[in-house]
Amino acid sequence: MSTQTMNSAQAWTTAVRVVLPESNDEDKLPLYVDFGRRGPTETLEASKDSKGSKTTTSQTVTQDLGESHSELVQSRRQIALPRGLRVSFATILNGFPASYWRQWTDVQQVRLRLVLTGAVSVMIYRSNSQGRAQRVDTLKVENGGQEEITYDLKLSTFADGGWYWFDLIADSDDAQLIEGEWLVAGEPVRPGSLSIGITTFNRPDYCAETLQALGSANDLISHVDRVYVVDQGNKNVKDDQGFPRAQELLGDKLRMIYQGNMGGSGGFSRGMYESVMAAESTYHLVLDDDVQIEPEGIERALIFATFCRKPTIVGGMMFDLLNKSVLHTWGERLDRYQWFWGPADGYPQGVDVTTNQLRATPWMHQRLDVDYNGWWMCLIPVETLRQLGLSIPVFIKWDDAEYGLRAQRAGVPTVTLPGAAVWHMSWTDKDDTIDWQAYFHERNRILTALLYSPYPLGGRLPWNLVARDMKHAVSSEYYAQEMRILALKDILSGPDHLHETITTRLPELRAAAKEYTQSRYESDPAAFPEVDRNKPWHRGRLPKRPSAVTLLPWTLKTALKHLLPVSEDAQKRPQAALPHSKASFWMLANFDSVLVSKADGTGTAWYKRDPKLFRDQVAREAVLRAQLVSKWNTLSAQYRAAASDFTSFDTWAKTFGIADQGEN
Repeated sequence: MSTQTMNSAQAWTTAVRVVLPESNDEDKLPLYVDFGRRGPTETLEASKDSKGSKTTTSQTVTQDLGESHSELVQSRRQIALPRGLRVSFATILNGFPASYWRQWTDVQQVRLRLVLTGAVSVMIYRSNSQGRAQRVDTLKVENGGQEEITYDLKLSTFADGGWYWFDLIADSDDAQLIEGEWLVAGEPVRPGSLSIGITTFNRPDYCAETLQALGSANDLISHVDRVYVVDQGNKNVKDDQGFPRAQELLGDKLRMIYQGNMGGSGGFSRGMYESVMAAESTYHLVLDDDVQIEPEGIERALIFATFCRKPTIVGGMMFDLLNKSVLHTWGERLDRYQWFWGPADGYPQGVDVTTNQLRATPWMHQRLDVDYNGWWMCLIPVETLRQLGLSIPVFIKWDDAEYGLRAQRAGVPTVTLPGAAVWHMSWTDKDDTIDWQAYFHERNRILTALLYSPYPLGGRLPWNLVARDMKHAVSSEYYAQEMRILALKDILSGPDHLHETITTRLPELRAAAKEYTQSRYESDPAAFPEVDRNKPWHRGRLPKRPSAVTLLPWTLKTALKHLLPVSEDAQKRPQAALPHSKASFWMLANFDSVLVSKADGTGTAWYKRDPKLFRDQVAREAVLRAQLVSKWNTLSAQYRAAASDFTSFDTWAKTFGIADQGEN
C-alpha cells in the first residue's frame, strides 16, 4: 500500500481511488458517476414473492434523469468535463463512506486529492445519517494548466452515518479530471498482504475471465501472494481457452487445486486451509467464480481491513451481473426469531442505482451493521481463520451466514463496505427451493438454528417449517418435500453425517428427481398434451391468497381436497398452464394437473396431484417434525459440542483426502 506525506509530517494512505468503469460500460456508469441526475420519490413496500415469502421492494417515480455521457470517460481515472455540465461523484463506488471509517477504525481525518486541468469549480459535500446533503466548501481552480488540489476533512460527526463526495463543474471547454483519491490520515494498524480463494464447478469460462481480471489489475495484484483456484468439476478451468493468458498474467501466484465436488463450503474451506498453512498472507479473500470484479473494490476492502482497530471481516456488495446497475442488497441481517436471512429492515432488495442515486436515497446514508457478508466477495483475517476454523461442511447454503454468526460470537465483527463490490449472477430468476437445493435449504437452516438460536426450540422456526411443508404439499411439489424429509432424517441422525455425506448426497438428490414429474422440465412446448380449455378452471376466476383470518379453514379445506381422487381427464391433460411468477401455493392448490414454467424460462414441468403420495409425505413429516421438537435441546447440545471438530483443520484435511499438515 502506498503511503505518502503531503505538505505536512502527517502520513496519508490512499483509501479510495476515484475510478471509472472499464470499456466505458454504459450499464455500470451510474455506480461511478452521476451526470446531473435528480433523485426519485421513493416508497418502501413489504410484499410477498410467488412462494409467499416476505420481501421488501422500492417503488420510484423519477424525473430529469439527464444523460449518461459515457463518451466523456477517457480512462479508468480520467474524465472530460464539458463546460457547464455538473459531474457528481456522489456514487456508491466513488463517494467516501465516512461513517464506516469512523465506526471501525481510529482514522480521524480524510483528505480529498484531485488533479485537474482547466478552470473548474469543485464543490465538496457531506451528508448525515438521514441523507441530508450539506455543502462543505467550494474551491475554484482558475489555472488553465494542470493543477493538484487537496482538502482535509474530519470524521468526528459521522457516528450514525454519512458520506463525503465532490461535484465538478467546468468553467472552460477543455477541463478534465486527471485523477482523484481519498486518503486517510495515519498508517495501517495491521498491514499485510492477501491470498484469494476461488471455488469453481464447471464454469471454466467465467473462472478464467475472473483470473485474467485479477492478473491484469496491477495495483491490486501487487498485494496478492497467492490465488488458489479449487476446481471441483469435470470441465476444468485449465482446459479453457482463456486459461493460458490467466496463467501468464498471474505466474507463480496461481495455484490450481483439484478435488471432488464438496460444494461451496468444501471449496472455500480448501482455499482457507491452504492460505493458513502457507502462512504467507495476513488476509484471505473468498471470491466466487462467476463474478466480474472491480479490482479497486478488493483493494479498498484490504486497505480498510488493515486500518480496523481489531481483526474484522470485510465484505463487498453484490450487483447483478446481467443488470449491472442493480444492487442486490445494502447488507445482510438474520432474523433470529424466524431464523432466516435477508436484507435488513428498511433496506430494499434489488435496487436500480440508475434511479436511486446516492445523493437522493436517504437510507443509503445510514450506516448498516450487518450480521454476515455473502461469500461472493468476503475478506477474512488469517488470524480469524486460525481462531474460528473453517466453514461448516454443508455443501451450499448458510455457510457464509454461519461463519458471520460464529465470528460475531467470538467478538469478530463483519462489515459490508460500500465501495467494495462485485457483479455476480443473480438468483432472482431462479427458484432453488423446489429443486435438489431444497434439501440444503432445509437441513442447513435447522443446523444453524441448533447451533445459534437464542430462543427455546428455535423460536418460530419449527412452525415456519410446518407451514412450508403444507405449501409444498398443496402445490404438488413432492420432490421438494422428499428432499426436506431426507434433510430432517439427516439432522436427527447427528453431526457425523455432515462430513460423511458431503460428496455423496448431491448425486443421490439429483437421481431422485427423475421419480417426480414436477422436477422433470421439458424445453419443447410440444412435449406435453394440450391444455384442456373446455371447462375453465376455478370457474374462470383467479383465486385469492388466504388471509390471516381464512388461512386455517382454507388449509383444512385444501388438505381434504388433496386426499380425494384425481379425475381421469386431469391425469391425461393439464387443466391450465401457469408462468412461474403466478405459481404461488394458493394458485397451485386449485389444480389436479397443471403445467408450470421454470423460473429461468428454460423449460416447463407437469405438476400432477397424487393423493397417495400426499398422505404418505404429510404423515412422515409429522412424525419427523415431532421428533425434531422433542429432541431439540439434545440435538442442539450435540451439534454445538461437535462444531469445533467438524469445522477443524484436521477434520477437513481428512475430508479433502490430504495428509494433516498441522496448523501453523
